[in-house]
Formats: sequence, structure tokens, C-alpha cells
Amino acid sequence: MTGRTTHGRRVSRETSTFGLRMTPLKNRESGKERNRYRRLRVLYRISNLINSTTEQTKLLRRILKEAIRELGATSGSLSLLTETDPSELRIVVAYGKSSQNVKNRRLHIGQGIIGKVVETGKPVRVNDVSRSTIYLALRPEVRSELAVPLVIGGKIAGVLNVDSERLNAFTKDDERLLTAIAQQAAKVIQTSRLYEQLADQAHRMEALIAAGQALISPEPLPSILQRITETVQAMLDIRLCSIMLLNDKRELELSAVAGGGQHYTQRPSLSVSESLIGQVVVKRAPLQVFDVRKTRSYRSKLMARKERLASLLSVPILYHQRPIGLINIYTSKPRSFSEEEIRLLDAFASLCAIAIENARRYEAVMQAEENIRRSDRLSTLGVLSAEIAHEIRNPVSIISMLVHSLLEDDAVVPERRKDLHIIADKLEKISRIVSQVLNFSKQEGRRLEQTSVHDVLEDLFFLLAHTCVARKIEIVKHFSPHLPEILIDRSQLEQVFMNLFLNAIQAMPHGGFLSVKTTVKRTLPQVIEVVVSDTGNGISPEVLPHIFEPFVTSRKEGVGLGLFVARKLLSQFGGTMEVVKTNEKGTSLKVTLPVNEDTKEND
Repeated sequence: MTGRTTHGRRVSRETSTFGLRMTPLKNRESGKERNRYRRLRVLYRISNLINSTTEQTKLLRRILKEAIRELGATSGSLSLLTETDPSELRIVVAYGKSSQNVKNRRLHIGQGIIGKVVETGKPVRVNDVSRSTIYLALRPEVRSELAVPLVIGGKIAGVLNVDSERLNAFTKDDERLLTAIAQQAAKVIQTSRLYEQLADQAHRMEALIAAGQALISPEPLPSILQRITETVQAMLDIRLCSIMLLNDKRELELSAVAGGGQHYTQRPSLSVSESLIGQVVVKRAPLQVFDVRKTRSYRSKLMARKERLASLLSVPILYHQRPIGLINIYTSKPRSFSEEEIRLLDAFASLCAIAIENARRYEAVMQAEENIRRSDRLSTLGVLSAEIAHEIRNPVSIISMLVHSLLEDDAVVPERRKDLHIIADKLEKISRIVSQVLNFSKQEGRRLEQTSVHDVLEDLFFLLAHTCVARKIEIVKHFSPHLPEILIDRSQLEQVFMNLFLNAIQAMPHGGFLSVKTTVKRTLPQVIEVVVSDTGNGISPEVLPHIFEPFVTSRKEGVGLGLFVARKLLSQFGGTMEVVKTNEKGTSLKVTLPVNEDTKEND
């Protein structure tokens, strides 16, 4: 049977061989055109929505609302895979009835219709949810549901779904339309992520520039390192950032930290060879730990739990390929670090290396300038010493002549002649001693002689006896019975011990004990050790590192040259001086004197 023609086209009205009437071709074509027009109209409206705002959440909500309206749905939602857990979905946008009940809800891949879409990568249309085994009854009034995947860069990033309170609410055409809408939503998400990445990179670049500018600022190194840790913590949204530097003992010392509590800041130094992060220094390569609390080689698990530390990324601080420390970041929840984060932390490690080396060079320059200033002061003293020696030499000569006159005329009782001999001997040495103390840069000829250390000490004790009695100081001697003589300038050795004894006496204004112990060490070469101890208040921690430097003293009336000159005099004969003990109970200094090979012991 044939029917009428329309616009010159013949339309068949014949039935099939099974007796069913066929759908007119014109009706089918017009249906396709209507669906096509429908999709274009919806996509056009969505494109206008995209141009209305750059805020992702607001834009996705408008797209979802448009999809619900066009499909005649009751409600809907848009879910995205989380960055921290790729197997987890979070509903970021919801619209319609009871939308607040499902917003921010989390699902896992394979869980419910939404999870099924992610698992299979294909749309899911359920005409009657009561007969579905995968439907999650988030809303009991829902009867049918349609869900399609969101694909970004060829990978599934989330799901767009709508539901209805009617049975069989969605058709195949609705599925195609929602898929097209999902593609638009995916473009919105991708564009938004690119924009966020660009903004984040710009922010990180600004932070790097700011940190670079800090390197040329007059701030001290601790302040610069602290600023770097605070910048990294804020930029990467992490729990903690710290910088640890290598010391002379090959230990990692905490130098700066941002976000750490007392459990972290009070942790002791870490051995490079025995700690997990020490491998970063050894291998000179970054280290990632997914969860330090569950890592056997991480020894500070209790501290990590108290500080809420999970994942660790540690990057070495290298200067000319030489490790000088490391920079660490911790997260509060376990996660993997991206290549971009590793590169960024490595860039900050490079800034730290430059800052550290600049600071060390600056300290070296300042130390050099201080040495120059001290040299200038010593040079000035050198000029003055000639005048001082000239002024002192004349009265000393007069006193010496008078003393010798008294000795020749037997003007004193025999018991006091020894005192006059000592006075005469000391007067002869005053001029030379003054020159050696104040003009040590111009060394005069030394008079070497075989000298008994015990004799030198006994002579000094005799001179100081009256002073010690007046100050209620008792001299305690522990002399070795077999002490060899040494070849040395006796007057200079006397000056060394006189400086030590005077310092000890001045450290005990209320009395105490001045102890001197001598021993001989049968080493190669053989040496004599003399330990001078007092029971004073000790040397303060601030002064201790500098006590052998010129013009360093803790006394207002002191010049600060005694120990410096004494140590310099000892060095001329291969001797040494060091502090072996100092605390609130007193101080002990040890003098080491080499014994010449041809010197014989006194038996």
C-alpha cells in the first residue's frame, strides 16, 4: 500500500511482514532534529553560563541546575575523585530536594550507581531503582536515576548524575544530552584547574623571588632560614617545614622550623649514619616516606604521632655538590608528593645553600675585619711599648743599683739577703717582660737554659705567698717526683705561670684553693703536663670560646692580654694551653711542655 507524497517525496505507509505498522520516515527524522536542536539549545545556554563567572563551584552548580531543569529531574549532583585518595569520590555540587543531605558525601569506586560509573567508565541509566542492586538509598523518594562520567584528559575525573521521583523518567536521548552537558562541565573543571595551577605557579614564583631577595638583605642567617620555612609551609599547605644543617660531628642540627611544636623543636641532633633522613645527605638525593609512623627505619614515631606528622619529603641542601644540610616537609595525612613539589622544594634548598654560604662568608669577612682591628690595636701598643720601656728602664736601673749597694754593704740581716737577691733578679727582668707582653710582635732573642719546672713554680709560690694569705687562698701542690728539666727561656715560663696564678687568685675573691699538679707523659715525644686549678666561679659560657683571644676579659679592670700572651709564649717552644674544666665550682687549665730528647730526668 502506498500513501500520499509530501513535497515530491513518496512516504511509505506499508506494514511489515509481521503486521506491525512502520514509523513514518518523516516522523523519525523530525524527532532527530528536535533532539539535536534540544542539545544545541542547552549547550548554548551552558556556554553563556561559562562566560558569566570564573568561580568553579558556582558555575558547576548552574550547569547542574540547567541539566535538572532540561531533563525534568527532581535533583542531581556532581562528584569528583579526590586528590588525596584516587579511589574516593566526593560530591562537590548538589541541587534539588534534600541536596544538603548529600553534599560533601564521600563514596568509593564501585559503590552505588555513581561508583559504578567510575568503575566501568560508561553511563548508567536505572528506570526503577527499587530493582537495582547497586543503588544507594540516599533519598527514599527517588524512583529512577541517570549518571554519566566526567572525562578530563582522557581520564575519568568524576560523575554527573540526575534522579527523579518518577519511574522511567529518563530516555536514551536524555542520556546523550546529559553526556554532552558532562563534557561541558569537564571543560569547566579543566579550565578552572589550569587557572588554579597558573595562579599557584605565579604565587610560587613570587615566593621564590621574595626568598631570593632575602638573600641580599642584612638579616642574619637564622632569620632568613626561618622565613624560608614559613614560606614553604604556607605555599604547599603542609603540616611542618624544617631546615637541618650539618655540624662538625656529622650530625643534623635543627636550624629553623615552621609549624612544629615543642616535641619537634626539642628533638636532639640526628646522626647522619644512624638516621633515616641521614640517607638524604649520604645519597644526595630526595627521600619520600608515605607514612613515617609506620616506617620501621624512622625512629621518632612517638614524636610524629604527637606532632601529627604523616608523609615526609626530604631534599638535600647542596653547595657545589657538597651536602651542608637538608630541608624537610611533613603532611598531616598520608599522601604522595608530586614531581612539581619535589622541584619546588629543591629550588628552596638551593636558596638555603646560597644563604648559608653567604652568611658564612660574611662571618669570615667580619672576623677578618675584627682581626685587622685587633692588629691595629696591637700595632699601637707596639709603638707605645718603646716609650713605656724607656720610662720604666731608668727607675728600674736606679732601684737595681740601690739593691746591689745594699747587698755589697751588708746593710741587711743575713735572713733577708735572699729577698734582696730575688728583688734584684726580678728588677732585671721587668723591662724585658713589659716588652714581651706589650710588644710581642717584635720578638727579642731568647735565652734558652735547662730549667726545672718545679723550681719555677716554687719561686712563684714564694712571691705570691703574702697575697694568698691575705686573700685566704691555700696553695695545694701535687708534684711528680721524677720530672725532667726542659730547655726553655726561664723568664718566659715564669711569665706564663704567673699569668695563670694571678687569674686563679682573682677568680677567688673570698678565698679558696689554688692547686697545681705536675705529671710527665711517657709519650713520643715526651711531655710535661701542668694543671692549674682554682675553686672560683668558673668562666661564663659567653667568654669561654674567646678566652685565648686578645682583649677578652670578664673583669672590668682587666686588659684581656694575659692568657693570649701566655699561650703565644708557649707556642714558641711547642707548648700548648687549654681549658680542661670550668663550672660553678672552679676552672682547670692544662699547660703542656715538650721535653727535649737530650734532656735527662732528675733521678
